[in-house]
Amino acid sequence: MSDEKTRLLVVGAGVNGSVCAAGLHNAGFDVTILARGQRLEELRNTGIEIEDPIGNTRTTTMVPVIGKLESDDLYDYIFVIVRNNQVKDLLPVLAQNRSPSIVFMVNTALGPEGWVAALGKQRVLLGFAFAGGRREGSLIRAIRPKRAVAPFGEVDGAKTARLKRLIEILRTAGLRATPSTAMPDWLQTHAAMVAPLALLILKHGCDTYALARSREDLRTLVSALREAMQVLRTVGRRIVPSKTLALVLLPRFAVIALFRKLLSSRIGEIGAGWHCSQAPDEMMQLARELKELVERSKLPAPTLRQLLQVL
Repeated sequence: MSDEKTRLLVVGAGVNGSVCAAGLHNAGFDVTILARGQRLEELRNTGIEIEDPIGNTRTTTMVPVIGKLESDDLYDYIFVIVRNNQVKDLLPVLAQNRSPSIVFMVNTALGPEGWVAALGKQRVLLGFAFAGGRREGSLIRAIRPKRAVAPFGEVDGAKTARLKRLIEILRTAGLRATPSTAMPDWLQTHAAMVAPLALLILKHGCDTYALARSREDLRTLVSALREAMQVLRTVGRRIVPSKTLALVLLPRFAVIALFRKLLSSRIGEIGAGWHCSQAPDEMMQLARELKELVERSKLPAPTLRQLLQVL
């Protein structure tokens, strides 16, 4: 599969969809982005406009755009980069298309079983996002943390040729990707951390600095995250990456200090606060999924259950 012949489609034109599509296009790949409504018109008229709110740089990239995926329109890889709660309506569209590899870069606390049931394991790949930020009108304001590396993998952890090729494509586009043999566990661990954090950020009006100043809510956050790790292990999931276990192993005061530092930083504001302000519906969906896991586990999880009562 050569660069010249590889056809790529990005479904979703929000922060990460725009960042991925622009990066792939600028690297010379044949990439198209699928958007709808006003966003479709914006992309046709002005292209993908991205601003780094820290570096104060701005780029504009004209990427081919479509408003509908036809059943016979084949791509080597389709990147699904939408909110968790938008996937359900998208699955029938993907099911009627015959493209072989669908890469879900979507938050999920319940795992990819629903996607696999709809499309088949042989078509599903899993991955994670590269950027954080928000959309302001037609402008994407986003950062890509320099040290962050996004994992990608097969549902069953297999090391396949198509996964290797996917990693090569992303790296060629300057998107820092690495193969993973435990993507379902990775995604569920991430979502189990995001949901409690997002509920508390939303409580403070998406002001991460306000949450950082609340010692009571930071203590609640740490307790809820520790309980979430117990829930995951009880329902049969591994904690991936293993460094996440620092939430449990480090003294509580140290974990609180780490979150206070993160939430009172510009990175925390953009990566966590801005995302919550843009996608409160997705944050609540992840919380509902985590609540389902809590019920499955039958653990007391008192702090986590109390936090999830908002649902």
